[in-house]
Amino acid sequence: MDHANAFSEKIKNRKKITGTMLSEISIPNVVRILKAAGFEFIIVDCEHGYFDYSQIAALIAMGTGFDIPVVVRIPAITREFVTKVLDMGAAGLLAPMVNSEEEAKALVSFAKYMPMGKRGISTQRAHTNYNPPPLKEYMGMANDNTILMVQIETRQGLKNLEKIAAVEGIDGIIAGPNDLAADMGIPGDTESEKLIEALERITFQAEKSGKSSGIITSNLCLIRICESKGMNVFSYNSEVGMLMEGAREAIRKYQSQADRIAMPEGIRGGILPKDST
Repeated sequence: MDHANAFSEKIKNRKKITGTMLSEISIPNVVRILKAAGFEFIIVDCEHGYFDYSQIAALIAMGTGFDIPVVVRIPAITREFVTKVLDMGAAGLLAPMVNSEEEAKALVSFAKYMPMGKRGISTQRAHTNYNPPPLKEYMGMANDNTILMVQIETRQGLKNLEKIAAVEGIDGIIAGPNDLAADMGIPGDTESEKLIEALERITFQAEKSGKSSGIITSNLCLIRICESKGMNVFSYNSEVGMLMEGAREAIRKYQSQADRIAMPEGIRGGILPKDST
């Protein structure tokens, strides 16, 4: 089973899976680094991130080559962007700020081939490894394996949650805690009782509809809370967040007297040992 199939099976069977987000760094080898670190999937953030098409294609290609699924968070539900990134070979899409059943259906329409949707057909491309099987067979395979997830980030999205979760072709309901908390009038309070109740609703409704549920956050406490409620898809932190954490820890160690390595006798005070050769 290739990585795309394994990823789709985990999402569709509501198995726990942990990934992270690329927010700025476009060097393709960052995908290999994150895979080596143990992450199971990567989200390339094209909502807030400024990746261009060639950078997205390179990141997806690296993911394909090194067996880690790459999901693209799209800037908006538009035919042009959806078509291009899926033809690059993205394992799936994440649509932000989905507030209605109609928006979820539009995503399915652009991303799935007939009879589920109306995805444009061009198969001599990266998504088939330039070697497509018979068209009807491939269309069915692609529809099965292309994962579509939507983010609930507003009160309107919560209001329409049941209808959104019920849309055929949507595989996961993902909470965006920062925007959701802000829209609920409690910006920054991502562990409040009010927000936790909303996350419980997302988890319950997704499970009721047979879909995965998850969250994107750097707050480990919030992840543990969501996991205890039954969520199974976790995007933890980002490459920039982890780089900053590591850099701060490196500076802390460097500046800490307790962590200094004792210098050999003779080197202290700038006196270097003579060459004994």
